[in-house]
Amino acid sequence: MKQIFSIVPLFLMLFISGYSQTLDWPVKRKIDLASGFGDMRANRFHSGVDIRTGGAAGEAVFSPVEGYVWRVRASYEGYGKVIYIMGNDGYYYVFAHLAKFIPSIDNYVKSAQLSSKRYFVDLYPPADSLKIRKGQLIAQSGQTGAGAPHLHFEKRSSDNQPLNPLSHGFSLNDNVRPIFTRVGFKILDDTSMFDSGVRKMFYDVIKTESAGKYTLDTVLYFNRPFGIMTDCYDLMRPSGMKRSVRKLSLYVDDQLYYESLFDTLNYENEQSVNFEYDYGEFVEDRPKVRRLFNDRWNQFKGSKSPNGSKGHIGKKGTDNAGVRSARVVAEDCCGNVSELGFKFIYGPAENIFHLDSTIITDSDSTFYYFKAIGEYKLFGIDSVVTFKGSKNSWYATKKIKTEYNDDGSLICKTDSRIRPGQVLRLFIFTQSGGLIRDNLYHGILDRVARPAKEVVARVDEDGLWVDIFSDNKGASKAWVKLYNDSTLLGIWQARMLNPINYRCFIAPSPKLATITKIEVVLNTSPDYERSTIENFRAYAVGYGQRTIATGDRIEVSFAENSLYKPMLIQIRTNKIIRKSALRLNSDHYEILPETILCREEFEVSIEMVGDFPKNDLSGICWLDKKENEWVWLENERDGNRLQAKSLGGGSFAAVIDYDPPSIKNLNVRANKKYRNANMPIRFELSDTLSGFEDDRNILIKLDGNWMIPEYDPETFICQTAPIKSLEPGEHHLAIVVTDRVGNKVEKYLKFWIRAKSKKR
Repeated sequence: MKQIFSIVPLFLMLFISGYSQTLDWPVKRKIDLASGFGDMRANRFHSGVDIRTGGAAGEAVFSPVEGYVWRVRASYEGYGKVIYIMGNDGYYYVFAHLAKFIPSIDNYVKSAQLSSKRYFVDLYPPADSLKIRKGQLIAQSGQTGAGAPHLHFEKRSSDNQPLNPLSHGFSLNDNVRPIFTRVGFKILDDTSMFDSGVRKMFYDVIKTESAGKYTLDTVLYFNRPFGIMTDCYDLMRPSGMKRSVRKLSLYVDDQLYYESLFDTLNYENEQSVNFEYDYGEFVEDRPKVRRLFNDRWNQFKGSKSPNGSKGHIGKKGTDNAGVRSARVVAEDCCGNVSELGFKFIYGPAENIFHLDSTIITDSDSTFYYFKAIGEYKLFGIDSVVTFKGSKNSWYATKKIKTEYNDDGSLICKTDSRIRPGQVLRLFIFTQSGGLIRDNLYHGILDRVARPAKEVVARVDEDGLWVDIFSDNKGASKAWVKLYNDSTLLGIWQARMLNPINYRCFIAPSPKLATITKIEVVLNTSPDYERSTIENFRAYAVGYGQRTIATGDRIEVSFAENSLYKPMLIQIRTNKIIRKSALRLNSDHYEILPETILCREEFEVSIEMVGDFPKNDLSGICWLDKKENEWVWLENERDGNRLQAKSLGGGSFAAVIDYDPPSIKNLNVRANKKYRNANMPIRFELSDTLSGFEDDRNILIKLDGNWMIPEYDPETFICQTAPIKSLEPGEHHLAIVVTDRVGNKVEKYLKFWIRAKSKKR
């Protein structure tokens, strides 16, 4: 009996972990991963691992299991050439971006391509018609579809859902701990901002002397519900490629608060990647920021919150006010662990100290008496200092004496040299090293001498931001009024960042359907009229189907389910005078913010201004600002109006494609004789703008027979080869390539194959 019981835990461990044997990787070289399971991609998770192949194609690929070819595809994009094997163990195995198939698979694919006269094929061979042995060579790695040379490898469940290979049978030699670089915080209500005037902020973390331990050099104060984010990645080796961490666990006061585990994925919930990661950071090329909080749009089943909080800290108000501790534990598939630990303070939405009375003495000194809220002892207050505001900064001054007493009372004494309009506030220092910025209690004027110097309005993924800049010597309250023409939509009070800078955040709402004017008031009363932005236009979308027509030849249409959450959208028109010189057939339009989190594509429609020949060559393009080039979208045309779809904002215009595709460096030359009767045909093929819709845009014929056009859009290499040896004599090659708008390049030539010389 003793022996039986010693076996049971091992059996259970193997069962729970999802596999019962260690499998061989599909390549024989030392495994080095370029991308990991669950990494963020545009609108989807990375559903496998990317195995490096030494920067070159041609690595031998072997099957880890016995089974048969269930599916095989060939395409210019996505997975390129890909094999799906159904293993006898009940799992699917996927091998993508291949350069070559073994002959049995290659012949099957080419037969289908020749029959359909299409390079693009998606085939399901009869079960067991292409049997595969364990360890059998099945292909050579390449770079077809996308990216540099590598092998994309997946393991899938019996219902064809992705599994993490590293926790389902494939092991690595990895002793490198995950690495933390930053920790982020996000306000989770609809109205608030941090003291710095933002709703999302990041701090660099500090590596401690203990292995795998990180911390913050500050204790932060929060008084609104917030969520935690980590900028964290995993490595196989110190100089290796960064990958997402398999498991992240958030503990608050040593209680498990939230957990995110990348062991399985579900294709039905792929768009949850935009909420499992921080989408805004991804757009800014920081793709490893994970959110340790959830919302109703994230359907990823690997994330959970045992206490029902969804990771929202402070959701229940100040029930747990005071000094708190947080830990984020990162664990990779090989058991390497790192930990980020820090303290923070959570407090009430109102100030810690409240002004009780003000007394002016005969010597013109002013005494300010404050009382603290009942929970003040929870914050471990060490001292309170009065700071004075000057222009865009705050600084401590000896002109004010501040006395804090253990009973929560506070006295601030100022001398006569504190002029009216000079703003004072309390800075509360805690024993834990935290800083709480509290009461503004002096210097708020009834009205200032001059209106705002400058008002800047912008929209982002959260809502509308209005920045107010003043050059007055005294500060006042600041108000923002929004209008639709002459109709007042609402009034909001701006927050003072410093005596000359104010900021107001306004969340989307149905009443903000159309905003045409912004008015700013620097006064204790919002009824006083001052600065105005007249040419601002913003629109609330996400409350149902809506088409925005600005009168500037552009329309933007959102379906009922286009967005995950309501947003404020701004459309700006930049008038272009010399459109033809810039190859434009419209003005230049900006749809803001650039980061629009879409459930479905929205439609952009632009009316062209050119003549009809130019219209035939035009299409809506999006400007890739990083590469400084136009990207052609999938277009439809109705008369002189173009329609295209987009998943994000940015710059758009109708652009004219005058140029035909380009064929260069063709390896077959006219009227030349060749000895190789099986010689491949190879050339460089590119297009400057509209590109190729699919494989039917590339036609290659040899002696009138259709040839299989294999094209790599990233290297621009197009190649084909005769199915059988060419007979000696004259042969005719025709290449015709057409881009999306009908620009065409043609190349016709004849060449000869020499007859084989007879051996003596």
